[in-house]
Amino acid sequence: MVTPLEILRWKHVALTATEKRLLISKLTLDEKRFLGNLLIDNEINIESDIEELDPENDLNYNKTTYQDGLEVFISNKE
Repeated sequence: MVTPLEILRWKHVALTATEKRLLISKLTLDEKRFLGNLLIDNEINIESDIEELDPENDLNYNKTTYQDGLEVFISNKE
């Protein structure tokens, strides 16, 4: 079985930023220290996605949502 540390050390593996985060979260404390030392020594490179979520442009606030597969209209009136 392949460990998350081995996957992160592979040179030509296509991982999304979320997959990288999930693999790093599965590491033990000692493995995280070892991975940090590898990053400091530039032996491996885990590139992060520099694009951040811009709430004003990326999020869409509508008056509808879906619950149990049905479209529900949201009203803030009380």
